[in-house]
Amino acid sequence: MPDVAGPRDASVGSAGGYARRVMAERARQLAARGQAPADDAGRRAAVILDVGGQIYAIDLHHVLRMAEPAWSVMPRRPDCPVSVRGVYGYVGHLYTVIDLSVLLGGAPMDRAGAMALLRPVAGLPVARIALLAGRTLGVDDVVGAPAAAPVSAHPMAALPDGRLVAVLDPARLFAARQFGV
Repeated sequence: MPDVAGPRDASVGSAGGYARRVMAERARQLAARGQAPADDAGRRAAVILDVGGQIYAIDLHHVLRMAEPAWSVMPRRPDCPVSVRGVYGYVGHLYTVIDLSVLLGGAPMDRAGAMALLRPVAGLPVARIALLAGRTLGVDDVVGAPAAAPVSAHPMAALPDGRLVAVLDPARLFAARQFGV
């Protein structure tokens, strides 16, 4: 079947350019491991995603690769949730492509602008997952949220400019869900 892809998000540039920036940031972090000054304690790099106008963060440690949103539509099993859009092949592995908007309780996205391939998480019902988002806002440091942060289903963190974002943890997102394509 043909691949289905959303339009390219002009704010991100080419997928290769964005992937290179993410990998350069990851290399910088690995090189600086153990050398962080005390005031950087608690900071961690995260990919910042816009999903239906809401901003979320996924720890860079969980992200294997950012890619153009493309997937193959496959026949769906009756027990397959609405959030599953299809599969994506990368380096000999099939990733289940999931609409993050639906997973978070919103409406399905008409057009996705970014796709995050996540590292496998032990114990999840699906070994390899790709999340669709509206667009990426780059890689930024996040810190734990202030004590006055609102209670959320996901832990909160603050961006350097003070905005609060929900931090998505793949193990928490998928632990109790069943998936099938």
